Amino acid sequence: MKRAISPLILALFSFILLSHEAEARKADASEMEDLRRVQESNGAALADAVQRINTIQVDLQAVKGSLEENRHFFQQESQKNEKVLRDFDLRLTGMEERLSLFESQIQELMTKGGIKGAAAPAGDEGELYRKALAEVNAQNFKAALPLFDQFLKKYPKSSMADNAQYWKGETLYGLKQFPEAILEFQKVVKKYPKSDKVPAAVLKQGYCFFEAKEYLDAKAFLQKVIAQYPKSDEASKARDKIQQIDEILAKPAATSSTARPR
Repeated sequence: MKRAISPLILALFSFILLSHEAEARKADASEMEDLRRVQESNGAALADAVQRINTIQVDLQAVKGSLEENRHFFQQESQKNEKVLRDFDLRLTGMEERLSLFESQIQELMTKGGIKGAAAPAGDEGELYRKALAEVNAQNFKAALPLFDQFLKKYPKSSMADNAQYWKGETLYGLKQFPEAILEFQKVVKKYPKSDKVPAAVLKQGYCFFEAKEYLDAKAFLQKVIAQYPKSDEASKARDKIQQIDEILAKPAATSSTARPR
């Protein structure tokens, strides 16, 4: 026989059940709160990390920018310095060449202008020679060249023929026609072996090879000047040029690679 459940018991069960549900909801709420706090904490940490990354990226970009700027600055300065040095070197070379021209002419005057008793050309011969030389001094090499050709053709037996031949080589050197200049200087050596222009002609052959970056050939001619005319001014200039060549060849850069091995 079935017994009826007491209302009191039912109420008690209901109360207990509600209490458990309330506890469960309270626990869920607590877990949710904990989870929310964790999420908020994680969110703050993530935001902080993102902020730090952004800061680092900004700093990195700033460093990269500064590096590129400094690199560009140093490249510019290097190019500027190189350009200044190259310009200075060209100016210095030009001054040395002009000084060499005047020294040669002074020597010429001392040996053939009367100081050492040699006869200087006069009349049309002298006039043509001086006119050609004046063009050299004015750096008008194109104008000087045909005048020296004219002189050598018209006065092959002149006491100044060896000088005219030398200055023809100087004229081609001034025009930077170095192979042709070498040949004209060689004519001084071959046709006028006793000329006081021979040491200068050999020296200038060495200079021509130097300008053509044929450094080893240049040294051969310069050493020839030193060996054959050790106490001459040309020998002193040859030693200076050899030192310059040695400095160039000592560099591992492309400059030395242009030298042709012997």
